[in-house]
This record gives sequence, structure tokens and C-alpha cells, in this order.
Amino acid sequence: MWISTPRHAGRSPSIWATLDPVRALTRVLALCLLVPSIAHADQLSAEQQDGESGYLAVEELSYEAIVEASDGYSATLRLRTAVHNASVSTRDAVASLALPPTAQLRGIRVARDGQWSDGKATLIRNEPDRRDPGTVFARALPPPERGGLPGAEVVAFGLEPDHTVQIELEVEVFPRLRGNNWELDLPSRGNDPLNLSWDRRVLVKGLHKGEPFWVDDTSNRGKPYIVSSARSGVTVKWPAHLGKHTALEGHYELTPGPEGFDDGEFRVYLRLGVAKPPRPDHVVLAVDRSLSTSSMLQSQTRRMFEGLLDDLPEATTFDALGFARRVVPLMSDRAHAPRVGDAKARAELRMALDANERGPGTDLVATLLAAVERAKDHGAKHPMIVIVTDGMLPVSVEPEQVRRAVDKAVGRRGHRPEILFVVDDPLLVRSGLDAAHPMARIAAALGARISLETVGQLEGRTDAELLAAPQVLAELELVLPENMSLDQPPPRGLVAGNFVLLTGHYVGKPAKGIEIKGRFDGDEVVEKLRAIEQERLPQAVAASVAGTADDAADEGFVRPPWYAPADERTARQGIAQAGRGGFERKGYLDRKIFRNYLTTRVLPRARVCYNHALRRDPGQAGRAVMMMEVAKGEVMLASIESSDFESPDDKLRECLSEAAWALDIPAGKLDDKIYLLRYPVRLVPPVDGGRADVVEGLSDDQMMELMAAPPGRGSLTTIDPE
Repeated sequence: MWISTPRHAGRSPSIWATLDPVRALTRVLALCLLVPSIAHADQLSAEQQDGESGYLAVEELSYEAIVEASDGYSATLRLRTAVHNASVSTRDAVASLALPPTAQLRGIRVARDGQWSDGKATLIRNEPDRRDPGTVFARALPPPERGGLPGAEVVAFGLEPDHTVQIELEVEVFPRLRGNNWELDLPSRGNDPLNLSWDRRVLVKGLHKGEPFWVDDTSNRGKPYIVSSARSGVTVKWPAHLGKHTALEGHYELTPGPEGFDDGEFRVYLRLGVAKPPRPDHVVLAVDRSLSTSSMLQSQTRRMFEGLLDDLPEATTFDALGFARRVVPLMSDRAHAPRVGDAKARAELRMALDANERGPGTDLVATLLAAVERAKDHGAKHPMIVIVTDGMLPVSVEPEQVRRAVDKAVGRRGHRPEILFVVDDPLLVRSGLDAAHPMARIAAALGARISLETVGQLEGRTDAELLAAPQVLAELELVLPENMSLDQPPPRGLVAGNFVLLTGHYVGKPAKGIEIKGRFDGDEVVEKLRAIEQERLPQAVAASVAGTADDAADEGFVRPPWYAPADERTARQGIAQAGRGGFERKGYLDRKIFRNYLTTRVLPRARVCYNHALRRDPGQAGRAVMMMEVAKGEVMLASIESSDFESPDDKLRECLSEAAWALDIPAGKLDDKIYLLRYPVRLVPPVDGGRADVVEGLSDDQMMELMAAPPGRGSLTTIDPE
């Protein structure tokens, strides 16, 4: 993060001449409105001299993120920035940079006039002080909050007037493996970084000849770099070249403590490997047609599935289903399933998906059962079910119930299908799928594979790349001796595209090897990791553009006296904001919004139901509890959880259930929650001369909300809608 502070006159005319006129005017206007207390993701501050106000003494001319590709557990990220002193006097500057998750600062280099020089490790001095002109220091900043982003603080002393210094930080990062690609998230740099570069140039080095890399959905297309907005967080992706298939992979590092102490730290890195792809003889495509999905999902699924069919053997047959509240075949019934090369059948499927029909509800269980039965009808011996969904599933569906239902449908002598969930949701793709998410829990119970990436990016992939997604690992456990303890407990499991980096502390002699345990589809897997001893990270690193790195290292890291504690707090606040996804706020629904739409959409329909019931039985009365699960504004599941009527009436119960399905509510922006509503209503019989349609919500109405990816099972929050 870099802190921006308003400055006064003295800017070099040459800098203004190099700026685009519109950009220069924008910056001038922005300076007039600048509020120094606002924290940005990356920040730059410079020494302010007496009487100065209204301009930026130091600014960043360029910013590059250079990834050195690797197929190991870590990669090297070089963050390169060009800092220019635009004033007429020598200045100091302090920068704070948000780093990718779990990143570690390893080194520093500086350059002036194109000549680069390496830095050296140094110590941290606590008292503010001055240093020789041209010296540059950097130190690591721990995450300001649990689960937040780490950072780096860079201090440059004695920047010469009207000169530019290039600074490069060497950072060890830990990319995730998703499909056959590595991915690394780069944090946003702030919503309005006035003295920072407005662009971020991204490069990936070390690729095979002709191989592309991507920034979000943009390929470099033969260009050496991609320019992206520095104000947005982006995901860098490049091809992986793994020589073996390993279900669970790990890396175990030991870092001894200072000399004379018998303790130290350890780190354990875990990820799922690439699984061996199955070779099915029959594939059933099931595409989610619920309202919570993207409007482009079905057309993108069609292109993805056609690519999959093209790569399967000619004898492979296929079928297709669409599902929301109900399951609908997307192809006409045939005596024999069509083969992958059947042009007429593929055209029929193309038309069904291009029609983009959608509706409320998400009945995954009925979809799985229908796919199993149709595969059995076609005599498949090695069936596979590919389910494309946004991952928004009702939380009331218990994974073990799904497993038992599928087992019953398969039967003792049936052929159990291979199941692949292709989860298409931008929030889940960016943040990862927690093992406690309903989608992951159901996949773990079924022994299913999960491919977590946008379907649009799967176009042109081979079937091996898509089908190589691994199963969900459940019941993750680390076996450690008593003298070793983790800083925080491990997650419940691992999902494709995620990794976990666990840190801990030991006293005495650390274990030379540890065991990692988990379960794939009920089968235990054990991975033994051997310890690799690492050198301790330096407290800080130092370099110099005017003298030698040795002299700078001897002086030690300090902050300049003008850099106040308030500046540090602002910088740390900016890093914390970057860790929470920058400045874009998520919009969540609350009880007032739900009550309004329940009153206008559901209760009027419930009154109609009651009026019809009164015609059948004038004495009908009682109570019913409507249950609705809502995600992204869509009712995924609705039912009557319980009812207590004066006399049995199945038609009334069914009608009230349809009234619950009628709930229509706008989705909050970036809302990743699943809301569980239980809404009791009372049916009041008419009295002489009174109304005959009284249906009212009870005073003890309840609405509950459940996070889509809760930290643990059952983290419910009860909200009184009154």
C-alpha cells in the first residue's frame, strides 16, 4: 500500500509535460477533494515541508507484477515500481504494499539509470531516524487481521529532485492449481490512488514457447505483457506442467529460531493434485436452469459440452437434462442414446440450451436420480454425470440423504456413475470453495469431482483437462507430535482449486516427517511429508542507489521521523481493506426487505388458497409454516414445513406451497449468502359479517440466514423480522 498526502508547489515542469492533459486535469481536481484519512489498498507518502499543500511531491510512474512460472509449491513474484521525486528538493518516501495471500518478502533490488543492484538482509531499529541518501529499505508487514493480506513497507531516503528510482521487491508466493493451470490473485491497489500508477503491467516469465498466460479472462495473445487497472484485484493464470498424478500433495518446511533457542516455526502447504480422468461410455449433461445462474450459463455450457463430446471416443453416447424446480429432458426420447457424433442429436441439444429457459428452484436430488435412471435405461456400464451449476444449493438437503438416494437408484448390481460438478460462480471462483459449503459437502458424500472455474473459460479445453478435476477431500487431519502446534486448526477438507498453508510453532526437536490424512469417497488416504529446513526470513532488506548495499545493511531499517503513527494506521487500514476485496461492498438482504416481499408476494396468494379451502370447508382454520431457501434473489426450495389444520386438506397445503414459491426478491450485489426463511401464517375463520380471507403472519415469525460457505456446520443467525 502507498499513502498519498497533499503537497505544495515545486513540481518539476517535466513531469507535468509527460502527463496526458485529461489525466493531469483529473489529478488536479482530485487533489482539491483529497481527504488524507482515506485508506487505499496501496499507498505512498512523502515528507511534507513547511508551507506545502496541494500537490504530490513523490509519485509512482509505473508498476509491474512479474511472475516467474514454477511447477513447485511456490513461485517468485517481482513487484517493480518506479518512484519519481517531482519536487525541487531531496525527499524521503514511505510506501506500503498489499501482497498476495500467504506471500513472504525475500529480497530487494534498486536501479537508477538502468543499473540494478541487489540488496541484503538487515535488522530493524525501533527508533525513527535518518539514513544516507539513496538508501532503500523494505520489511514485511503481517496481516492486520486474521485471514487478511500480508504487506510490505518500503522506505526510501534522500530521493534526489527530479529523479526516478526503480525498486523491485522479490516475493515468494503460493499459487493454486485449478485444472491444468496455476492461478495467483493480485490485490487491488485502491479506489483512487492519486500518486500511484493507474495501470498495472503483468508479465509471466518461464513459459514454454508460444504458451499464453491470462489476466482474468484476457490472454496476452502473443504480447509480452498485459495492462490491467491497478484499482482492481486480478487473477493471473498460466499453464501448469505436472509430470505425475497425485491425489494429495504437500510440502513441509522447518525454520529454526534464533541461535541459542530451542524453538522454531513450521509451515505445511497442502493441495489436491490432478486426478486421472475417467473414460465414460455414456455422459449425461445436467445444466442448472435456476434463476440464480448467469443468463449466459446455458450457451456457454453448450460450447463447453460440444468440446467435451468432440474429444470423447466415437462409441460414447450422451444425454442431457435441465433442472430448476423440476427436471426436464433436453432431448427427445430415443430407443438408443445418440453417439457423440450424431449431428441431429447435437443440434437438438444446441437449440434447447440456446433457448435459455430458466425458472425458480434447484432440485439437485431429483436431477441425480433422473440421470442415474436414464443411464441405466440406456445400458451404460461406465456412466458419467456432468452437472453444471452455480453452486447455490438448498442447505436443508443433507449430503448423506443424497448419497443414500443415489445408492438406492443405482442398486446393488448397477453401475455407479462418475459425477463431476462444474461450479460456475464468479464469487466462488475468486474466493475458493470452502469444504463446509453445501456444494462441497454433497460432492464429498457422493465421491464427486469438482471443477471450480467459469464455464466460459472451459471453451476449447480437452476432455482430459476438464475431467481431471479431483474429488473433494474430507476429514482432513494433520498428525503432529505434542511439541508441535498449529496457529489455527486446519479446514475440514480440500476442494480443487484451493490450497491451505498452515503455520505453527515447535519447542525442542521438530518431527522429521508428519502425516496428512483424509478421505476420498470414504476411502482413507495418507500422505507422509518429509521436513525441508529453511533459512530464517530476514527482519528487513536494504539496498542503495548511491552507495553499497553493505553500508545500507549496517545502518538497519528505520522509519523517517516525519512518518507519524497515524500514517502507519492509515496504511494498515488500506491493507485490511484490500484483504476484504477492496472498496466494492457486498449488499445483503435483511428482515425488512424480506418482510416487505413476503407481504406483497406471498400473503396475497395464501389468502386466495384459504378462500378456496373455505369453499370446500367453511370451518377450516389453523396454522402453517412456510419454509423458503433463497440465494441471489431466487427461491431455490419452498415447502410447507408443518401444518395444523382444523380438518385435513391436501389441496390447501399444496396451494400454500405454491404461494411460498411465488416469493420474488431482488438479489443483493455480490451477495454470497443463502437465506433460510421459516414464515408461520395463521388461517382465521370468518365470523358473522366478517371477512372470509384473513391470513396473517404470526408474531413469532422467524427468518434465519446461513452463509453459503460457513466456517462450520450450523452457523445460523436468527433474526426477528418484527
